[in-house]
Amino acid sequence: MNHSTRKLVWLRLCLLFLSIGLSSPIHAEMSPPPPFLPSDSILHHPPLAGQGFRTQFLGREVTIPAMDRRSLNAWVAGTTINFPKPSGRRLEPLAALYFWRRPNQDRLFYADIAGVYNHLFFSQAFESGKALEWVTTFENYTIPFLKQTEIIEGHQDKAAEVEWGYVRPGFGLGFRQPVAPFRQDNMAAVDFIIEPGFLYFGRHDRHQGFVKPRDTFELRTRVQLKWDALTRNFMNLVDTGFAFGADGVWGHRARWRDWGINAQERGHNSYALVTAYGVGSIRLPFANSGRHRLIGSAFGGIGHHMDRFNRSVTQRLGGGVNPVGEEFHTLGNPVLPGAAYLEFFPRHYLLAYGEYRFAANFFTFLHFYGGGAYLDPQRIKNGKIRREDTFMPFAGARITTGLPGNMRLVIDYAHNFGLKRRGQGFGNQVTLWISRLF
Repeated sequence: MNHSTRKLVWLRLCLLFLSIGLSSPIHAEMSPPPPFLPSDSILHHPPLAGQGFRTQFLGREVTIPAMDRRSLNAWVAGTTINFPKPSGRRLEPLAALYFWRRPNQDRLFYADIAGVYNHLFFSQAFESGKALEWVTTFENYTIPFLKQTEIIEGHQDKAAEVEWGYVRPGFGLGFRQPVAPFRQDNMAAVDFIIEPGFLYFGRHDRHQGFVKPRDTFELRTRVQLKWDALTRNFMNLVDTGFAFGADGVWGHRARWRDWGINAQERGHNSYALVTAYGVGSIRLPFANSGRHRLIGSAFGGIGHHMDRFNRSVTQRLGGGVNPVGEEFHTLGNPVLPGAAYLEFFPRHYLLAYGEYRFAANFFTFLHFYGGGAYLDPQRIKNGKIRREDTFMPFAGARITTGLPGNMRLVIDYAHNFGLKRRGQGFGNQVTLWISRLF
């Protein structure tokens, strides 16, 4: 059997498993079969998320059942591989559950459940069909028995290690309206949320002269804006449209003090931060085909009296899988390709990302991307640790493909030209990511 024959057999087997995994006998018995679409039609005009269809590929019929996107459950699991590695962080595994409920325009619930980090959001209109709503949220960050610190030029700042976490419920008012093209994700929302929380600290290295921050009650007020006019295809990849948003936080810690090595970090009780983002996707000009996409995004943030304990998710920068507009609730989360998870806690940053995406077949997509970030990581200068404005360009490639059992696989490689790792002026990261609806 020559190489070409083996490749064809392998593709046919993969297609057979994909057909078995994505087809649903229950749907076949209870509802009429979805429409048949030629494979060329799917490549140039991919069906939208939730739409069912049938097609032929390599001589075999494949059925993708329709999906009710008002109610979604999914699990995600994967790992990143960093090289040269930051101290103790060659492999960084991560797993989470995701839930989405939007039975009508009056109610919305979504949640990311990862155990060590959980984020939940619920809103309900005061009156059916009206835009004004009440909002409740919950967020916690808890990694027990693990002392944490920042990474400085690829090395952990061992002298500043401390166990810490927070619990942060929230209550507030919101305004929510559907926007064109009126898919499940397409909405404009403004929320004002009060977040009374508790910031706590555990073990630390006393012999290093580290002054532990105090456990404290923390009150935050948040105003967030989201406008999502993106469409997603049946693989949940961004298709066309745009999205933008902003997040402003003012916080006050009741019992705070100078902390760190010999208490050199100023203990500011009050702080503020503002972040903003934009995401857009268009067809490749002159191509006249949805097989080719150009995707771009930009993120920015600035804070006042910030430290590593009061930044939100949108103010921390690190690597990992890049959703690039796939989910309404992750639109504002910046990803710095090539960096480790939450590697940087900058006081300000700008990040620009551009991507060309090509559909190799109806369930496999190739992504080629590049961009750069401007931020102020901690650097070592003349034996002292100081923040220094740094430009970090990056480039990478990714493949997204369907797998048997209604799963999706993402393999990503990113190279960052601005990292400092163990004497090297660059960093690499490989990300393996599997997700599945259930």
